Amino acid sequence: MSTDGLSASRVQAVRACCLLFASTSFILGGAMMIDPASTWAMLGLDVGPNPFVQALYGGAIMGEGAMFALGAIWPVRYLVFFQYLVIYKTFACVAGIAVLLRMEPAPTGAWLVIGAWASAGLLAALVFPWGQWRNMERWC
Repeated sequence: MSTDGLSASRVQAVRACCLLFASTSFILGGAMMIDPASTWAMLGLDVGPNPFVQALYGGAIMGEGAMFALGAIWPVRYLVFFQYLVIYKTFACVAGIAVLLRMEPAPTGAWLVIGAWASAGLLAALVFPWGQWRNMERWC
């Protein structure tokens, strides 16, 4: 795998970001899978007696964590996952904000989630080597 033009410090930044995202995804996703109602209740959100969607979402977050764990091992091969994260977090934040603006009152914990997701999207955008876009296929 050639990384011509991608500095060693950029590869290390990608690896560190992958480790951060993997660990937080495993913690949050695991909690959501084990006890989704309590996890969401900590954020001030009542998911009702059948938190199927919330548990399913916890599994999706665990999958995200697994992808970032692979990215920590092979950071260049999994760079494209950062693009996915930027797009995914952007749409999730827009959707979440639209709902929260209509809630009376909107739970503070939910706004914290939006802030955390926006931060993750911004971090992913900062770490991704946008200026090296044309070289990515050659690297992988």
